[in-house]
This record gives sequence, C-alpha cells and structure tokens, in this order.
Amino acid sequence: MTEVQSSRAPLGLKDLAVGCWSFTATADSTANAGCIRRGIRAARGAGMRVLLTPECALIGYPGAARPDLADVDWCRLGDLEDTLLTEAAQAGITLVLGTAGPVGGGSPQGFANEAVTTAGRYRKRRLMPGDAAHFIAGDVPLVIDVDGWRCGLGICYDLRFAPVWHDLARAGADAFLVLGHMAGVDAEPGVKATVVPQFCAVRAGEWATPLVFCNTAAPDRWLGSGAWDARGIQTHRADAPGEHLLTAAIRPRNAFPPWYAGIRAAALSS
Repeated sequence: MTEVQSSRAPLGLKDLAVGCWSFTATADSTANAGCIRRGIRAARGAGMRVLLTPECALIGYPGAARPDLADVDWCRLGDLEDTLLTEAAQAGITLVLGTAGPVGGGSPQGFANEAVTTAGRYRKRRLMPGDAAHFIAGDVPLVIDVDGWRCGLGICYDLRFAPVWHDLARAGADAFLVLGHMAGVDAEPGVKATVVPQFCAVRAGEWATPLVFCNTAAPDRWLGSGAWDARGIQTHRADAPGEHLLTAAIRPRNAFPPWYAGIRAAALSS
C-alpha cells in the first residue's frame, strides 16, 4: 500500500515482536542471502513476527562493501529477494529487506535504495551526498500491515527529515521500522553515535509511535541497533560484534496514558 491515508489510533493492538538481524554485508549477494537466511531461522526461533535487515543488506552498501552498482546482476538479485521473502513468510515472519532496484522499467532512469517486503518496495526518500552518486530518491511513503499493526518504513538518512515521518503518521503508521548502514569515517568521532539515537527518540516521541532501527554490524559502525517506545524512550539496544539478532517487543500507543494519543492527534491536526 503506497497511498497516504488518514490516521487512526492503534486500538486493541498487542505487543509486536520485531527482530533486527545485524551483519556485515559484502559485494557477494549470494553470501549475503545465506546470512539473511540464518537471520530468518534465528528470528523464527525467537518468535519474531517482523525481521529487519540493514540498509542494502542484500547487495552490500555502495562505497563500503562495493565501489558501485556496475556489476550487480539485477535479475539474480530479484530472484534472491523473492526467495528470501517467501522463506520468511513460510516461517511466519514479515521480512523488511534492505536491497536496491532499477527505476523506470526496461531502460532504467537509475537505481533506488530500497526496503522490500511482500507488500511493496519503499524507496529511500532522502539521500546523503554519497548516496546520490549511486541512487535516485523515492517520493512515496510505504506502510505495511502486520498483525493489525500498520508499520511505516524508513531508511537511514530519512531520520533527519521530519516530513518523512509526518507522511507516515498521516498514513496511519502505528510503528516506524528503519533500516540503516550508519558506518564509515565520522568527521567528528563519537558525534553521530550520540546524535542518531536522539533522532530516533524524537521521531518516536513527536508522533507517539514506537521506532525500531536496524544497523549494520560492520566494524566501523557508529552505533548498534535499537528500539524506542511511544514516549521516545530507548527500550532495547544491541551492539554485539559479528552477526546477531536484537529482539524487541514494541508496545502500542494505547499501552501508555492517553496523553500520548493526544500528542499524535494534535500533531496531525496542526
């Protein structure tokens, strides 16, 4: 579902089990798919209903795992996407898969940085300068349905731009699910590790909407994966070395005092 719809309150929702499978992607999509399969098995064993991967997990992030997209076999990549989404669905899990794809059909205008699910493809809307060397931006929000929850998708740099989250809130998102590859040289070491969690807290708090963020496990990552509740309080975090699963049980807005629902209603009416 890609059209923005009117908001609704999450009435009668139960906690939603969301996993983040963090690992270090390479330029070998087949090897990355094998690692994601291990994540699906781990998530199934942990009782997760949703599984997030890092940004560009299936292809490897351009500029880090690979120099560019020139050697990507897009047909092969599409086959791997379909297989992983099917395997996850058979395990009772909604997979939110970091990947990329051509834009514009048979003669593509370019390529998009994407989060893919069985319900659709979300194209990253806000691009860092490094992203713009490889990708073109999307312009449409995506909200997917899982166990009665409406989950709005975001990717990495989107966190810095309030209109992205306003659009998802207006589309009725009960949770924000964010993929990231936040790693590499930091011009001011330690700053992004401090600032990025604050963005997560603000996006959760301003819309009274729980947020789950899955980051890469690359050795030069700035921070680990985490989850924030509808108050903007971080409730789960993990920064283990190597591939690992963060499990988070996120609580709906109506699990908190009515004041939080009022925040959301006021923000949407302003």
